[in-house]
Amino acid sequence: MTAFSETPTAPPPVGRGFMTGYALAQVGGFIAFVPMLNILLPLKAEAIDAAGKAILLSQVALWGALAAGFANIAAGWLSDATASRFGRRRPWIVIGALAVAGAHLLVFRAQTPGELMVAIILFQVAVNLMFGPLNAVLPDRVPDRQKGLVAALMGLGLPGASLFAALIIALVLTEAGPRFLITGAAVVLLILPFALSFREPPAAAGSDRAALKAPALAALLDRDFLLAFLSRMLVQVTITLNVLYLLFFLQQTDVTTRFAGTRPEAILGWLIAAATGASLIFGLLGGLLSDHMARRKGFVAAGGLMMAVGAATMVAMPAWPGPLIAQIVFGAGLGLYSTVDTALVAQILPVRENAGRDLGVMNLAVTLPQIAAPILGIAVIAAGGGALRGVFVTAALFAVAGAMAVVLIRRVD
Repeated sequence: MTAFSETPTAPPPVGRGFMTGYALAQVGGFIAFVPMLNILLPLKAEAIDAAGKAILLSQVALWGALAAGFANIAAGWLSDATASRFGRRRPWIVIGALAVAGAHLLVFRAQTPGELMVAIILFQVAVNLMFGPLNAVLPDRVPDRQKGLVAALMGLGLPGASLFAALIIALVLTEAGPRFLITGAAVVLLILPFALSFREPPAAAGSDRAALKAPALAALLDRDFLLAFLSRMLVQVTITLNVLYLLFFLQQTDVTTRFAGTRPEAILGWLIAAATGASLIFGLLGGLLSDHMARRKGFVAAGGLMMAVGAATMVAMPAWPGPLIAQIVFGAGLGLYSTVDTALVAQILPVRENAGRDLGVMNLAVTLPQIAAPILGIAVIAAGGGALRGVFVTAALFAVAGAMAVVLIRRVD
């Protein structure tokens, strides 16, 4: 086993209170967009244009992702350069969380494709205004030897939000109004306690001015950062295709006839819940083991390959219980990949003082696929005459490529 070597300027260890609050805040951060992209937005697109719902969903997701990319870099950059008495990250986390709640109302009230487009763009700006600074707390406050553990707890964010989407939004609530209201309220209630209570380390003298002068994309000149960026971008195409088109894929299988009388989004909720359980288990194990073994790359690559297997299973076994098996495997890979990749990226940031900016750049690896995936989806769906099996073949190929890219990183084992 290889031990992590901390620098003299490394932050001190964090305690259980910080970890608990940060994990809950991450759940709130993911609730900000997981129910929206998985359930609320597809249903809203269907309500506005039932005949063209897939195309409308793709178009709205595309422009929303473009706005998200710019917003995340800007939010990280601004938080690096903030020198208020309330800290660098906290003001933006609070403002963003409140804005997310307001943006849910705008999406709910949208009645036309144009109104939905504007509402989703504002929604994505609000989400990233909050999420960029929230994620920068990891390299700011957590030493390398705890990054896997804290990343594992951060990894509770996606499963927790997925369970919220599956159990509360898809199964318990049936009306649009309560769904949007409860989601916005959950974001505020989970994020604000942490944002208002945690203490930030003092910024280095002049770091605010240095952050403003730093080139926005400078981190991409670092070889390892670039490889991590490419890996995350490729895998995120897989994730986005699965999120966007899973509901519509189910409508083309025997699932709706096998479970006659059950709403398609309720069936989707069952799959999300099963995948979430697998994601939670594999994410926690991966984070803890990667700390213990002082190794990250193998876990990240294995997670990407598992997602590829899950996506391929959707195509190979479209009849029930194929989708259930596929999503469990996919969820396990997603939990393993996303948890350990978070710790890996936090370790290879070129300059810690510019963590907000560089994580904003890294977030482009999440938002660019949200632009590319709908375009790919439109092309693949058109080529397949409306069938969605080709979408999951494409997803599997991108996951394999992403898994291979991370193996080439040198600075982290």
